[in-house]
Amino acid sequence: MKYDILEPFKEYLYSQLPANTARTYYTAVNKLFKDIQFNSLEQIDKNWINEKCRELFKTRNEYSAVKNGLKRLKEYDSMLQLPSEEEFHAVSIKKRNRRKKPPKTIYLKPTQRKINQLSDEKLRYAYRLAMVSGLRVSELADLEASDIEINNEKIFVNVKHGKGGHGGKIECSPDSYLQKKLPEFLVKHKTDEKLFYSEVYLRQRATELGIECHDLRRIFAITTRNALKKEMPVEEANAIVQQRMRHARFSTTKRYLFNRKLKFEYENVKEEGEE
Repeated sequence: MKYDILEPFKEYLYSQLPANTARTYYTAVNKLFKDIQFNSLEQIDKNWINEKCRELFKTRNEYSAVKNGLKRLKEYDSMLQLPSEEEFHAVSIKKRNRRKKPPKTIYLKPTQRKINQLSDEKLRYAYRLAMVSGLRVSELADLEASDIEINNEKIFVNVKHGKGGHGGKIECSPDSYLQKKLPEFLVKHKTDEKLFYSEVYLRQRATELGIECHDLRRIFAITTRNALKKEMPVEEANAIVQQRMRHARFSTTKRYLFNRKLKFEYENVKEEGEE
């Protein structure tokens, strides 16, 4: 059955590739095969694959994801027959590039309010920690009690399995609430016990709140840079943000700093004292 083929293939992808890449490839392949049933990959006609990919995947990026996902599927099971590289290329060059959208605005205070109103302390602490540490959601889900240190009114997080092997000890931005609450939370867990929910669940609940998990990482980057700029030249502030984000190149950090705007509050909400 299709499920018996695709589920082990999903595990294969995650064992071979970074989690985000594996997720992108699997999602594309799963979309391609959504409306058909098969017991073996050799039952799938390569001409059907060619036409269905042409029809379903509108942009060059989407098409590239399914093409690469299918190539990985053939590595996993050689019974799959694929269109030739020339056929793939002929379709790809006719696909449009993804259009750049205007920068999205992240609203700091509304995001904080949504998080603070959560009754589930695991979610509340996880999302607040993401905002002050810049951790990716996968890194957040991987944290154990022993990975968090609190001393001298500072919070430090040890990232063991960072993206691209970039782990390290992270100094969090000040958060008096977490400094008070996290010690009480940590003592409830064994040192090798996971602190928070799975990556999938953290993303799902954030989406229900109207929050993108990666926006919490962006908030960390922007607010950290803004604070550092008050104390030092902007070049030094940029270098520290890059180091705390664990990026090999500042060009990557720039995407977090400048691709989205960060505003304090919604435009139609007045600050205290305003008329």
